[in-house]
Amino acid sequence: MDLQTLLAEKKKAIIQKWIDQVLDSYGSPAFFKKQKDRFANPVGSTISDGLTKIFAVLLENKDLVEVSKPLENIIKIRAVQDFAPSQAVSFVYLFKDIVRQEAAREKNLDEMSAGLTALDARIDKVALMAFDIYMNCRERLHQIRVNEVLSGRSALTDGTKCISAMLKRNKTELADNN
Repeated sequence: MDLQTLLAEKKKAIIQKWIDQVLDSYGSPAFFKKQKDRFANPVGSTISDGLTKIFAVLLENKDLVEVSKPLENIIKIRAVQDFAPSQAVSFVYLFKDIVRQEAAREKNLDEMSAGLTALDARIDKVALMAFDIYMNCRERLHQIRVNEVLSGRSALTDGTKCISAMLKRNKTELADNN
């Protein structure tokens, strides 16, 4: 049996393991795993849909450009959370480990070695794409924060009082002291 046939046969189990391992990286994975409604659980839904699409592209040897959108959807979620960059994109490498575990159960591992090498190269390219997307997302977040500070809107959202309220308070304090 070649690697592509093995992956096709075990598609559902492999995807589910991948989804479970990615969701385990969150604080309350039980909620993300149990709640199937995409509106009640947009994080779990986006990750599940995205990983399923990425798996299909990798399995069918399609052009890797096709993983851009599902990969971006997952990375956008992970970029705004408290993940280190390595943690944010590590979910791509989890797939490599899962495939190796499934391949190790087969008796003809030697026949699959060429397929595993080719798949590993494609997974590495997807990981690099994920890192590029992550950096673009973080750069956009940084620019949004800078723009908020420059416009003065951050004073309204960071818990401090707005400028006019601070001036009014200072004026009242000065009047009381005189």
